[in-house]
Amino acid sequence: MTTRTLSPASYDRLTATVARDTGERRTAALWIHAAALVRHAYDHGLAPADDRPPGPDGLLKSLENLANCHPALAPLADPAVLPLREQPLGAAAWAAVEEFWDRHPALEDERRVDGYALGDAYQLLSEEARKGRALCQTPPWVARLLLRLSLEPAMEEWGPADIRMIDPACGTGHIAVAAFHMVRVPPVHGRRPSPVEYGPRAVERALAAVSGVDLDAYAAALTAYRLLACSAHVLGVGLDRVPASWPVNVAAADSLLDRTEPLLAAGAYHACVANPPYITPKDPAIRDQVRAAYPQVAAGKYSLALPFTALMLDRLATPGGFVAQLTANSFMKREFGRRYVTEFLPRFDARWIIDTSGAYIPGHGTPTCILVHRARPPVGETVTVIRGNGGEPHVPEDPARGLVWRAIEDAVDSRLAWDRFQAGADFARLSGEPTP
Repeated sequence: MTTRTLSPASYDRLTATVARDTGERRTAALWIHAAALVRHAYDHGLAPADDRPPGPDGLLKSLENLANCHPALAPLADPAVLPLREQPLGAAAWAAVEEFWDRHPALEDERRVDGYALGDAYQLLSEEARKGRALCQTPPWVARLLLRLSLEPAMEEWGPADIRMIDPACGTGHIAVAAFHMVRVPPVHGRRPSPVEYGPRAVERALAAVSGVDLDAYAAALTAYRLLACSAHVLGVGLDRVPASWPVNVAAADSLLDRTEPLLAAGAYHACVANPPYITPKDPAIRDQVRAAYPQVAAGKYSLALPFTALMLDRLATPGGFVAQLTANSFMKREFGRRYVTEFLPRFDARWIIDTSGAYIPGHGTPTCILVHRARPPVGETVTVIRGNGGEPHVPEDPARGLVWRAIEDAVDSRLAWDRFQAGADFARLSGEPTP
C-alpha cells in the first residue's frame, strides 16, 4: 500500500458528504477517521481477528474489539469520545468513506506502523480541531530535532532506564511516538548496544517513559493507539498481546488548568517537548482563567504558547530538566511578549534559540522558532543562536530536505560535534589523559 498526499479540499469534500447524514461535521470527521484507524489495525495484523465486519455496524464492532485489547484503548468504545451510535451513517455515506480510503489510503505500507499519516489525516478531517484547538501536527523531522536537543541530553544525564518525558499538547502523538523510538533505541555514542536494549524490556521501558496530554479526547486516544501499535509491531504480536500491565501514559485533559490529572504532576519530567497551540483563547472565560493561572506570561492578547512555556519550565520539569518547543515567534514582536522576554525567560538557563521562520514546515503558516531551556537558573554566558538569513526560494518537494531546514540541521550538528569534542577534551584534562 502506498501513501498519497491529498489536498485539504479532498478531505473537506468527504466530510461535507458524510455530514449530510450525521448532521454536523465533527461527528462526520470522527466516522471517517475511525474507519481509517480500524483499517490500519487490520492491515497491519494488529486487530484481534482476521475478518473485519462490514458496514457502519461492523466498524462499531471493530472499535469495541480494539478497545478490549488493552486498557489504554478503552476510549475507542466510549461514546463520549466517539459519539457514533447517536449519529449513524446511511449506506451512501458509508460507501463514500470506503471508496475514499480505497482510492486514497492515508496509511503506511506494511513496513511502517507508526501512524504518522493516520495522525495527519485527523488534522485534515477535523475542522473543529484545526480551528477550535489549533491542532497542527509536528512533522517527524521537526520532532526529531526537538528531541535531539532535549530528550537525548536528558537520557545522557539521567540514563535511559529512568527517563521521563511529556508532551503536554500531544495532539495525535507525533512527538510522543518519536520519543518512544528514541527511548527504546537510545542514540549510541562510542559504544555497542547490547541485544537486550532492543527487546521487550526496551519496549516496556519506552512506554513507561513517554507521556502525552491533550484537550482533544479522540486525539489522545489516537496517540495511545499509535504507541501501542508501535509496541505490538516491535514485539511481533497483536494489540491484545501487549501486556495490560504495561502503562500507556496518555490522557485527555486541559494541561494548562487541570491540577488533578496525575500525568501533570509537578517536577515529574526530565524532558518536556511540545509544539503548543499559538492561538489566543476565544472563550473569554477560559482566557481569563489562563491569565489568572499564568500571570507572569499571559498578558494582553497573549498566545497560548507562552503559558505552555511556563507550564513546562515552572511546573512539569524536574530541576535541571530540558524543555524544548517549536513556537510562534510573535512574542518577539508583540506587546504581550514583553514581560515574557524581560522577566520570565531570564529566570531559566537558555540553551538554544533557533530561527525557523524561513523554513518550510507544512501546516505552519505562522513564523516560528525553536526554544530550548533547562529548568534551572542560567549557567554560564553562552546561548547557541542559529539566525536565519532568508526563506526557502521555493516550496521544497521534500520539506525535510529544504535548503533552510538542512542549513539548520547542519548548524546543530556542527555545534553538537564541537560540544562533544570539548567535553572529551575537558574529561581528558581532568583525568590526566592526553588531550585529543
